[in-house]
Amino acid sequence: MHYVSRTTLAAAAISLGSLSAGFAADLGPRPAAPIAPAFYDWSGVYVGLHAGYGGGMKDWTQALGNDITAKGFLAGGQIGINKQIGSLVFGLELDGSWADIGGSQLLSNGGPAAGFQVDITGRSKIDGLVTLTGRAGLAADRWFVYAKGGLALAQERHSFGNNSFNFPPAPPFTAAISGSGSEHRWAPTVGFGTEYALGNNWSVKAEYDYVHLGNRTVGFTGTANFNGVAAPLDPTNVPIEQALHLVKIGANYRFGGIQTDPTFAPVRAAPGYNWSGAYVGVQGGYGFGHKAWPDLFDPANPQTGKYDVNGWLAGGTVGVNAQAGSFVFGVEGEWMWTGIKGNQTTVFDFGVGVTQTGLETKVNWLAIAAARAGFVAADRLLVYGKAGVALADERHTLTQSTIDPGFSSVLNLEAKALHTGLVAGAGIEYALGGNWSAKFEYDYIKMLAQNFTATGTQRVNAPPIVQSVALAGQFSKMPQDLHLIKFGVNYHFSPAPVAVSARY
Repeated sequence: MHYVSRTTLAAAAISLGSLSAGFAADLGPRPAAPIAPAFYDWSGVYVGLHAGYGGGMKDWTQALGNDITAKGFLAGGQIGINKQIGSLVFGLELDGSWADIGGSQLLSNGGPAAGFQVDITGRSKIDGLVTLTGRAGLAADRWFVYAKGGLALAQERHSFGNNSFNFPPAPPFTAAISGSGSEHRWAPTVGFGTEYALGNNWSVKAEYDYVHLGNRTVGFTGTANFNGVAAPLDPTNVPIEQALHLVKIGANYRFGGIQTDPTFAPVRAAPGYNWSGAYVGVQGGYGFGHKAWPDLFDPANPQTGKYDVNGWLAGGTVGVNAQAGSFVFGVEGEWMWTGIKGNQTTVFDFGVGVTQTGLETKVNWLAIAAARAGFVAADRLLVYGKAGVALADERHTLTQSTIDPGFSSVLNLEAKALHTGLVAGAGIEYALGGNWSAKFEYDYIKMLAQNFTATGTQRVNAPPIVQSVALAGQFSKMPQDLHLIKFGVNYHFSPAPVAVSARY
């Protein structure tokens, strides 16, 4: 007979107790598995409506010399599809708009003092626009910030009228010439925008697009009437160069919504100040650059027709950022009034007479639409680069006075034009706390060389003739560039609190 010691029985009891307790624990309630956080998923098909405003320059080169500022409204719809992978969103969009973007210009030459007068009127109008573009951007929950690029198709109509007549005592003569033409013009387009989800299906958006319609020859047909005798107009071809800027707002209905179990979860913002969301701001600074009038260039004096411009600038900013990790992508629009201007005066002494020529340029206002991309260098510090498109409203003036023995004349011409440019820049922005941040930025703008047409008068003083005549003329493409240094303050509408990260 074998006896079991008390020690052995105690050990066995403890082991059985532990086993039964563990088994009972297995049969008891388990803690719930963590639920993946819900986020807005931009994937899916969407349809929507939009409305907006557009404008730009239409330069009729060579024969007629009109430089028309076109502007007006547009409205239409869009259909597209998105795919979100993590924080990245890719998409394709088809957009169609009815448009009323047009303008006209009257140019007059001559007058009673010249014995004749020629009035030329040019008109251009865009009736419709269609774009097919790809979109790519960054999503931060309900905010989606994107850039886009693709092709645009514009339906356009152009017309002109040319009326000429003599003044007595010249023999009576009248000529009335009119022509019209239409075209479909393909062009590349780029843009920037932001979209905000209102709920599971609805979102609103704001967008800027630049359409580079380029230079194309348009055929005109019409009639010519000389002293009351009508005849068909010989086929006329006119090269027309164009650039178009569009600002649109809209709403989309998306067949998608909240995603609760993402395959590729969005990347959360890095610890520190979260830059995601909308903001507005004010800014001021200084601008400087260079202008040139190629038609007034003198090979003997290489600086003739070239001069510097400089002055203050001030205005407002509106934008949206989306942050994933330490990366921040945003879109921004700026509007600034400026005092940027410059001039040049040259004097030519011909021995028997003196001619003095004055040139001046004034930038009235400057608008910039750009995309920003950067990284969070510290909890509150954002470092970024930017690229986009600029639009400058400028006034150019030419004055010229000539004094000879027994003769003098004074010429005054003025042109207003919208000049398009390409923008590149860099800056830093620091979160001051709460809703406020401060920024410092440098931008370089390379203006695309563009024709411009000046109108005015020439007054002749050659006794007994003391009279004025009307003059209009197109000047060759003006090369120019600008450098901007800006300081600003932004107010962020929905800043996330600063997260304190552990440091070891």
